[in-house]
Amino acid sequence: MIVMALEPAARAQQVQRDTTPYPDSVQRKRAPGPNSSTLDTVRARADTAKARADSAKPSPADTDSVSVLGLHPGDTATKIPKDTIKAPMAHAEMPPVLGVGEQFTWNREELFATGALTLTQLLELVPGVTTFTSGNLASPQFAAYAGNPGRVRVFLDGMEIDNLDPRAGGALDLAELQLWSLEQVTIERGADELRIYCRTWTVQRTTTSTRIDVLTGDQRTNLYRAFFGKRYQHGQILQVGGQNYGTSSDQSVGGGNELSLFARLGWANKDWSFDGFFMHADRDRDVRQPDLANALLENGIPEQKRTRADMYARAARGDPDSGVWVQAMVAHSNFTEKTGFSALAGLPLDSADTVRTSTQYIATGGFTRWGLRLSGAERYHKLQTGGVSATALRASFEHRLLALSLYAERRGADSSSTEEATARLTPLPFFALAGTVARRHGGTAFGDEDELSARLEAGIRFHQAWLSAGIWRRAQAVVPGLIAFDTIYTSAPTIAATGPFAAARGKIWRDIGVNIWGVRWNSAGYYRPQLQSHEELYIDTQWLKRFPSKHFRLVAGIAHEYRQAVLFPTAGGFESLSDPNGIASFFSHAIVGRIEFHILDAAIFFNSYSGMSPTRVEQVKSFYLPPQRLEYGIRWQFWN
Repeated sequence: MIVMALEPAARAQQVQRDTTPYPDSVQRKRAPGPNSSTLDTVRARADTAKARADSAKPSPADTDSVSVLGLHPGDTATKIPKDTIKAPMAHAEMPPVLGVGEQFTWNREELFATGALTLTQLLELVPGVTTFTSGNLASPQFAAYAGNPGRVRVFLDGMEIDNLDPRAGGALDLAELQLWSLEQVTIERGADELRIYCRTWTVQRTTTSTRIDVLTGDQRTNLYRAFFGKRYQHGQILQVGGQNYGTSSDQSVGGGNELSLFARLGWANKDWSFDGFFMHADRDRDVRQPDLANALLENGIPEQKRTRADMYARAARGDPDSGVWVQAMVAHSNFTEKTGFSALAGLPLDSADTVRTSTQYIATGGFTRWGLRLSGAERYHKLQTGGVSATALRASFEHRLLALSLYAERRGADSSSTEEATARLTPLPFFALAGTVARRHGGTAFGDEDELSARLEAGIRFHQAWLSAGIWRRAQAVVPGLIAFDTIYTSAPTIAATGPFAAARGKIWRDIGVNIWGVRWNSAGYYRPQLQSHEELYIDTQWLKRFPSKHFRLVAGIAHEYRQAVLFPTAGGFESLSDPNGIASFFSHAIVGRIEFHILDAAIFFNSYSGMSPTRVEQVKSFYLPPQRLEYGIRWQFWN
């Protein structure tokens, strides 16, 4: 046993080892359930864990250094580097998410605990979202909200992720977002639009933070990640990270590989923050042959070799969560495809050096205090096809009894505008009412005619869970054709849809909880099954009676996913399953499992996905997913 001696001045007091698993993530007050929490301010937390007998014990001041002497002859005095928590880097505004019970927001620890490797997999937990993919991680990935893939928008640190891939059609391939690089995701569920707000990972401590993730699984899936982050004494920041994965190249699986890297440099003090961020992803997608004979599908999904880079420079003053704040950002995205369209049926031959770019000039600001939030944003998108100006305004107020949120956006390209109002009334601690209404008008697909959508719900509290039910109406719209799967798919008008829904989220007994939701529309429609549901039973416990030091955590769950037949729009078709020439993927059942053990600074995890009926699930017509997907690995955090 090695005994370490402290300097005399430090013997009187001791500071215990910091065991916070993710001290540089946005810290939150835990809400019932593993997938949701409420934003809190970042702060240092006192550690109650006892110091190990053989550990060097620094002085109580977080900014002091201490000399440590060893017993070995010839040892010289060394110093433990001082650890300081610096002012946080700037972060984008996160909107209030109102509704009955838990909402869909995750911090960094919770994100990885869901088992999701992509944004598409994460969205499978959200009511009203239907996901589409043809294979493994490198395959095209899309999601439709209330049956519309064109109404799913993603914002990264305040910049909107533009769709630059010509093969994606009118919807964003959600694989463009690197989920592994994030520390927070908040989902705002409007009446007819899903807005996903993401913050990238940042650090506050001068102690070096590093982490290694290793994952392996079926279909020859191997994934590796590495993180490094450090703050310096004068507020500077250095962060780098990378992820590399590879999967089977079997043409019946839809494999491929990707290498993605990011870096951040910046500086921050109490009032000001300046930083630059760079993300580069190089993805190779293998050929995916159809599993069913389809006369309309000639060559399946061809290979694609492409790169995407997203970068920005940002200056900010103030905190969007408190007081007056302003931010200015210049962002640029570059998409380069190294394979032409020659293998895609129906598309003209194209150069193998397709390049598309987007530059955004963004100015945001607002005021937050006393439960009141006022903010505005001006975005100018400079695309190769022209410029698009978008102005957004938001006002919200939150109180225990009543919460209101107003959102308005006007896009100059087509003179369209959207107004959305959301309210939540909680007259009793165990009863709540909530609703959201959206109006789109001016330059819409149906001329100047207003399009009204609404979602209303009521809920009651049972222990720590909320049980709710309501009615949802989505207005008529034009949905895009997902040509990444087949060029026969085309944009088409879809009729209005109405249907009841129900949900149950939160812990129902001690550390055991549920995440259940179901939506039944009046009929099946484009990208919208008539009936879709998700039922999950989970446990999330730290077993404090056995591990009062909080060095242990268990998160495990088993879920059943169900969807009925889903229609895809084609030229000359009509929106009904009775169309003899229509194309639809048929109903499916799947079982999703996850289990994760946290021990000190390591997390060991197992994730699985299995088709039940049929055993090979079909999300996209003619493409079966593998009958089983099993992934397991470890994440290990280090503090130097």
